[in-house]
Formats: sequence, structure tokens, C-alpha cells
Amino acid sequence: MNQASAPVIPSADDLIASARELIPLLKELGSRHDTDKRISDEVARRLREAGFFRICQSVENGGYGMRPSVLWRVTREIARGDSATAWILSLAGLHPWLAGMFPARAQDDVFAGGRDAVVIALTGNVGRGVEATLEGDHYCLNGKWTYASGIDVADWAATLVDVPTADGARELRLLLVPKSSFRIDHDSWNVFGMQGTGSKDVYLTNERVPAYRSLNWLDLQRGVVPGAERNQGPMYRIPHTSLFVMSVSAAIVAVASGMLDIYVDTMRKRIPAGLNAPQTEDRFSLAELGKAASRIDMAFNLLMHDVDEMWDQAEARRGFTIEQRTLYRTNGTTICDTALEAAGDLVRNLGGSLLPRGPVERYFRDLHSMASHFLMQANPAAELLGRALLGQPLPPNARV
Repeated sequence: MNQASAPVIPSADDLIASARELIPLLKELGSRHDTDKRISDEVARRLREAGFFRICQSVENGGYGMRPSVLWRVTREIARGDSATAWILSLAGLHPWLAGMFPARAQDDVFAGGRDAVVIALTGNVGRGVEATLEGDHYCLNGKWTYASGIDVADWAATLVDVPTADGARELRLLLVPKSSFRIDHDSWNVFGMQGTGSKDVYLTNERVPAYRSLNWLDLQRGVVPGAERNQGPMYRIPHTSLFVMSVSAAIVAVASGMLDIYVDTMRKRIPAGLNAPQTEDRFSLAELGKAASRIDMAFNLLMHDVDEMWDQAEARRGFTIEQRTLYRTNGTTICDTALEAAGDLVRNLGGSLLPRGPVERYFRDLHSMASHFLMQANPAAELLGRALLGQPLPPNARV
């Protein structure tokens, strides 16, 4: 066992309450995250102290080994304070599970003494001009990677690289690289939305990664990983893409929940032009609020249903069918689209309140930027589900 001593595992309710306590601080610092192009060290420290990065860290490695639905219930509360922090927590909070898939020796590097770890993932074809060589029992890496969300507060990055094999072939492998090895281009993140996530360009130069800190990508997609020899929890029997998709959807529906809070606060104080009465007395505004709240709640409950269903099925050691896996991927985009459309209707109902810089404008930009993630594109996902339902073969290398 990797940890020095077993941690005291809080309840899900305790973790959610801790997240709620952070909302005032997050509201105070949120706009500064945009200016600084990253979440603050103070916020990162508070997330770690609250134990949020241990939620999906295995018990064998000193974590809580909880359902990912707990992480994303916590994320929804965090999003009520700051959208950028919610994005980082929703994704990076899942990745201790990913690090737990690597060989035990690599896990010991990441979780030495049972400590927590902030792990980001550089996958999804974000490498640029990457060169990899095999030198004995090390890979040597040079190149650039984009969209490194949370790199400023990370400990490790799981980096997807096309590497040579000993027999001269090539294969995709995830390589664990310490954050300290990356050169961060702090001027590279100049975007419309998600400014506070700090998803910057990073570079490696002659970085030597020991082979034991690597993981075959195809094996990961098949669910056959060396880390399962140590980690026995249900998460290590859940398909990787199914959960990874949900980590993006979870951030989006969480931020939509934050937008709902902002709308309610704004509506209570607003007298719209042409009404000469508080917006709280306008029946149409009340109806828009009710409809949007219902759709955001529906999207969040679909997220909870799917991820808890994954956990329960894995706990029962039942395999996942192609129909299920393609449904989960498509449901992720449905969660995204439902939450995005509901939040958009709220913003439209506020009319001129969108124009000033502030929480409404920031959440609006962030939501639309988050929804542009390649895994949130509905048609590619839905095509895979359609093929599965008809018994047709999926395209080679389809991510499900």
C-alpha cells in the first residue's frame, strides 16, 4: 500500500458543505482569475486542503475512492463561485483515477506517502511538432502541447505521445511528466472564454521519461491496465472515455447552475426597460426562470444517473456493451446542450444586462467555450450511437 497511513474519509455531504463554504472566496477571486489567466494558488490550496483531489484517488494510494458523482456534486457548488475553478476541478479532480492506471512504480512517484496529486491530461491531439525517441528504458520527448488546463497548479501531466517501439513500430502511449519539466508560455492563453482556466501552451525539451511511467493507450481504451493490480475499486472497471466525457459535461452543467444563481440574484434587483416594475413581477421572466431551472436540473440528474450506473455496474463486475458506451458518450453531449441552451435563454431574458462586464458576461463566455470541446460535439457522438443501435461496426479508433 502506497500511503503512510489511511486517511480519514469524509462523507459526501461534508465535502459538498466544504465546497459551499468556498463560494464567497471564489466569487471574490473569479474575475481576477480571468486577468491572471489562471486560478490562484490560494484557491488551489483550499481545494487540496478540502480533500477534493482525493475523491477519485484510490484508497490504495491514500485517497477516498469515492464515486465520481461525489466529485461532480462538489464541482456544482464550486461553480456557484467561479466557473474557471469548476472546470479545473471537474477534469483534474478525475485524473488521479487516470494516474492509478499506470504501473505501481509510477503510482508511487505520483502519490508518494499517500499524498494527493493534481494531474492534468494532454490528450485529444493537442501535441504540436512532438518528437519522441526510445533510448534504452527511457523515452526522450521534445515538443509543444496546447490546452494545458490547470498547468499552473498541477503536479503532473499525462501526455499522449506517438512513440517508437523496440522493434521499430509506433504506438500511442500516455507518459506521466512532472509539471516542473514543462516550460509554460504564460502569454499564450488569449481567448474569448475560459480565460481563468489558464489552458496554456507548454513545451518539453529533451525530457527523459522512464518507461515505467508510460501506459499503452490502446490498453487503456480496452480497460486492461497494470494499475488494476493495485487498485481494486469499481472505477478501474469503468470505460475510460465514458467517464472522461462526463468530466467535461459535469463542468458545463455545473457552470450553468452557477449562471442560474446569477440570474436569480440579478432578477431580484432589476427593473427592465419598458416595464417600470421589478422583473420579479414579470410573469414571462418567472416562466423563463422556471423552465431553465428545470432543464438544468434534468441535465444534472442525467449526469448523476449515468455515472452512478457506471459505478454500480462496475461494482457488480458486469461488462459494458458498445450500446452503453456510445449512449454514455452521446448523453454527455445532451447534458452539455441542454444546460447550455437553458443558460442561454436566461441570458437572453436579461436583455441589456449582458452588455456590462461582470458575472453574467463571464459565465456566458465560459459556457460557450466549454461547450466547444471536441467531445461535446453531438453529431459525431450520436453517429456512433446510431451505428451501435443498428449493429453496424464503429469506425476504427472511435473513442467510446
